[in-house]
Amino acid sequence: MKRIFTVLASLALAASFSVVSAQKQDFNPYWFLQLQGGVAHTIGETDFVDLLSPSAAVSLGYQFSPVFGARINANGWQGKGAINGPLKVYKYNYVEGAIDFMADLASLIGGYQFDRTFSPYLFAGVGANYAFNNDEANKVASQFPSKGNYLWSDKSFSPVGRAGLGVNIRLSDAVALNLEANSSFINDHFNSKKGSVLDFQLKALAGLTFSFGKSKPAPAPVVLPPPAPAPKPEPQPEPEPVVEEVEMEPAFESLTRNVLFIINRWDIRDSERYKIDEVVAAMKENPDTKVRVSGYADKETGTAARNRFLSQKRAEGVGQAIQDAGIAKDRIITEYFGDTVNPFDTPEENRVAVCLVK
Repeated sequence: MKRIFTVLASLALAASFSVVSAQKQDFNPYWFLQLQGGVAHTIGETDFVDLLSPSAAVSLGYQFSPVFGARINANGWQGKGAINGPLKVYKYNYVEGAIDFMADLASLIGGYQFDRTFSPYLFAGVGANYAFNNDEANKVASQFPSKGNYLWSDKSFSPVGRAGLGVNIRLSDAVALNLEANSSFINDHFNSKKGSVLDFQLKALAGLTFSFGKSKPAPAPVVLPPPAPAPKPEPQPEPEPVVEEVEMEPAFESLTRNVLFIINRWDIRDSERYKIDEVVAAMKENPDTKVRVSGYADKETGTAARNRFLSQKRAEGVGQAIQDAGIAKDRIITEYFGDTVNPFDTPEENRVAVCLVK
């Protein structure tokens, strides 16, 4: 067990120091599920190997900041104890539930990084232990020197404290290999033997961590440098003015229509269709014009990735509606900006596809 703690501590230090200079990124809170299995050892009065037993655990947690999270943990299976004179190893079962508070060491030292390979963490928690099925110990009750106070029959219930160290090794954006070593501090009645103040149960576990809602930070918008000023032309002599009376028609300058959408939707409502009809009519009357359809999403709701998707679907949907009304595809330009640009003052106005005819 000491070796397991040493290996996990080494992984934690290596991961922490390797990300000190990593670029900090935006963080989105997310849920996670952990499934683990391994071995447990209740400290007793015989060889270490004799008191090894199977253990399993499942946890549901929430990472609410880059450093801090919490989880609800349920673990258990089998515990073992031993008495001497002659040696007798006995088994019993238990279920343990706890609330753990967690700290991500790599984010604490080096800042949050979405795609970090090693994410070591520390945790501590409190809960309750329910032990049962102690028949093997009761069969040799006469060998227990303190059976009146410590040997239990039907069940044993006691508070528990927990602490440990683990590491998540990234396999993909949503799945990580999990290694964890921890210790539970339980009432001295847990293994029916009187020892020190508490019984200590050590566990070494391995499994998988599944993340839900963990999304990549949106890339920073690319800022293009302003164009270089055009060189001033050489002055040319002005030609003699020719006055000619020509009847002029007013030139078409531009037309802008804002097609608004419901939150988290991209289908075009009937109440907005007339705006597309006005765009189509203007383009048919002015065959040299083109339309630029720009999609947006409001930054007050949703993740950056979701908003980028919504803005794309809104722009493409309006562009397709214009094309279906008889406008050639090469006269339609579509673009989308997610929530990186919000051109209007309210969230409702920014759930929009802007049509500009020029």
